[in-house]
Amino acid sequence: MDSQKFVNQAQKVYQNAIDAAAELLRNNGENRYVACPDFEDEVSAHSLNDVPINIWGVGLNEKNHICIKASVANVGYGFVEEDFPQEWTDITEENIYPTAYPDLYRFVADHIDAAINQETAAGIEIDEDTDEDDD
Repeated sequence: MDSQKFVNQAQKVYQNAIDAAAELLRNNGENRYVACPDFEDEVSAHSLNDVPINIWGVGLNEKNHICIKASVANVGYGFVEEDFPQEWTDITEENIYPTAYPDLYRFVADHIDAAINQETAAGIEIDEDTDEDDD
């Protein structure tokens, strides 16, 4: 298979995955957001400016665009929280590599039974206090 055919096939896989995630969310009524804000099952990805991010929320907004809620990984190791938007952000080919789309679909499929509405999703934040010595 020549390289361009391979790239075209990969792009189809990525598009099919994100379309399937959108369809799952669209068919879930008002509960079109899934979130797992405790690092239990996040999706590791990179923004197009090569910032490592941990995606812990995926939703379908009022414009029917897939959006994500993510935290910057490796804060303090060359990256800061402001390197990626901290609010729900539409995904585009300009802000996240499409190679993450299949994993976003898996994340949605795994958590669709616990989907929430937009209002609830807007208030969810990740608990970054992982210090277990707080007893």
